Amino acid sequence: MAERQRLAGRIGRFQLFALGFGSIIGSAWVVILSRWLAEAGPAGAVIGFLAGGVAVVCIGACYAELTARVPRTGGDFTFALEAFGPRLAFFVGWFTALGWISVTVFEGLAVAWVIELLLPGLDDVVLYTLFDAPVTRNQLLIGTAGALVMAIVNYLGGAASARFQGLLTYGFLAVALALLLAMAGRGDPTLLLPAFPAMPGGAPWWHGSLSIFASCAFLLNGFQTIAQAVEERASGISLRTIARVMIASIVAAALFYCFAVTAAAMMKPWSELAGADLAMVQAVRGLPMGDTLARVLLVILLASLLKTWNGVYFAGTRTLYGLAARGFLPRGMTVLHSRFGSPYRIVLIIAVINVAGLLLGRGAVGLLVDTSATSVVICFVLCCAAVFVLRRKQVQAPDFVVPGGRIVIGFAFLAALTMAASALVTPLLRSGFPVEYIILGGWAGLGASTLVLRRKAYDDTRPRSQEP
Repeated sequence: MAERQRLAGRIGRFQLFALGFGSIIGSAWVVILSRWLAEAGPAGAVIGFLAGGVAVVCIGACYAELTARVPRTGGDFTFALEAFGPRLAFFVGWFTALGWISVTVFEGLAVAWVIELLLPGLDDVVLYTLFDAPVTRNQLLIGTAGALVMAIVNYLGGAASARFQGLLTYGFLAVALALLLAMAGRGDPTLLLPAFPAMPGGAPWWHGSLSIFASCAFLLNGFQTIAQAVEERASGISLRTIARVMIASIVAAALFYCFAVTAAAMMKPWSELAGADLAMVQAVRGLPMGDTLARVLLVILLASLLKTWNGVYFAGTRTLYGLAARGFLPRGMTVLHSRFGSPYRIVLIIAVINVAGLLLGRGAVGLLVDTSATSVVICFVLCCAAVFVLRRKQVQAPDFVVPGGRIVIGFAFLAALTMAASALVTPLLRSGFPVEYIILGGWAGLGASTLVLRRKAYDDTRPRSQEP
């Protein structure tokens, strides 16, 4: 096999945690808090997140063992390549890339929205309407500016991306936790009662908990970015450490969601927050200097979106790099920058796609979320199955194995399967034929064509387990 260049990076354990946690926590804890409260109430929402957190921790443990067994850039793709062979692995990588890149577009649109909230007096012009929503000049200009920032950061290499991620993540955590602690300290715990009330419309609270559990496939997605950085870890960072950091990032994110729901619901009656557009903003306004702190909340929300954007951008470049390194995409994409050691051509390709995707406008946000969630959870299922396969192929145990063995792996597989079924069925519950199916089908067709065209290239570069 032709030797390839190694990505340059010196990413430490705290930066690895920032990649994982920072890629998981985005805007949902502010933007859709009201929906969680309306569907499940505060206690039901916490139960949903705890259950989802347990499931995703088990899935994350499977990813941690896979990373220890196959410590190469490419994440889901490299795991599937080692377990199932090139053809199935290609589609895992292909859909993983679609999931990451879809989120880069979503983050660009979300960043533009938050800046418009912070600067409501900005003049704007509606350019056209798409998916029943206006696409404006400011959306495109702000989103494009953000995409260029992400491209520059990632062009400068993995170490620069990790430093940027660490700065945003730990800054965000410091301010967000201070706000939530202030709300919990001044709030009224009796507002959390009754714990399990009758929900509006007569639906039982556990329906909402189940919905939150299923959505944890998206809400707790992002820990895989740590696996993508395995070749760029600093010296002295063991594979066992990477595994522990990956699991810790999921636990921390699930607890953060629980804390956010509880702290907000202690500030105002949750039934009132359930009807608010931005429930967390309304809750923060109950603090002294509430209007000022509400703007601070929007600023840290902006920082949160930027860190998530950077994390998924990083993961997307590494997924495409893994595909190209194995011959599934043109090998010219694997050329690294002579100074920064970054896959700069892939960085630029994603930048172009990111900017082009902004043209879809905010009306496509639901499509982007559903497309990303479906792509990710299908890969969850296959990667959990890959643990069983690789345990049979590789007799020697790696530095980290899933605690609880086959029982936990089996539970992770079933949880991933449940989340995948939910992601596939949810679009059918809406009226009309799901556009998401058209997108996924078209992407699969494009992938099949790519696989045929690149057949000789990837057949000549089959993986070997012993490769470092």
